[in-house]
Amino acid sequence: MIDLYAWGTTNGRRGLLAAEESGLPFTLHQIDIHKGAQKTPEYEKINPYRKIPALIDSDGPGGQPATIFESVAICFYLAEKSGKFLGSAADHPNVLKWSMFHATNVLCTFGLLGRSPDPALEGHAKNQLATMDRHLAGRQWFAEDFSLADMIPFTRLAGVKHETVKTSDYPNVQAWLDRVGARPAVKRAMEQKFG
Repeated sequence: MIDLYAWGTTNGRRGLLAAEESGLPFTLHQIDIHKGAQKTPEYEKINPYRKIPALIDSDGPGGQPATIFESVAICFYLAEKSGKFLGSAADHPNVLKWSMFHATNVLCTFGLLGRSPDPALEGHAKNQLATMDRHLAGRQWFAEDFSLADMIPFTRLAGVKHETVKTSDYPNVQAWLDRVGARPAVKRAMEQKFG
């Protein structure tokens, strides 16, 4: 059995999105970060960093329990366990490179963007969106099919609210956001009520 510990943040919903898309049975445990539930001794045993999301799989590799934290790691773990979203053998390198582009660039940049005005950061964000927009021209997904490369950035980019950095200025990115957002599993993850 998979137990997912999350809250309604972009990182928490990323883990939930991966769980919903995987099709594997799981139980969602809401960890109310506003009440400090992530800082309890019980939760710290699951994630010593005391952040959400985290996951416990009682039937992990070799039938042994596995504990995973960090939303991108959860995405990879569930993709591997379900055998989905990693791409064909030929396309797997594309899934990897775009997943890492998002994990090491987009998530960091857009995570910081709303916290303080910074023209350099805005420039990085616009460059990243322009890169994605060029790549998505004439394409449905970042790789051949819907994959981790689409799951990882979605929750972060779907919630961008910024005066000068707007996904709507990048038509291919906006169309991709609309396609991902229309997926039933993604809708369930994004519409999940917390609190």
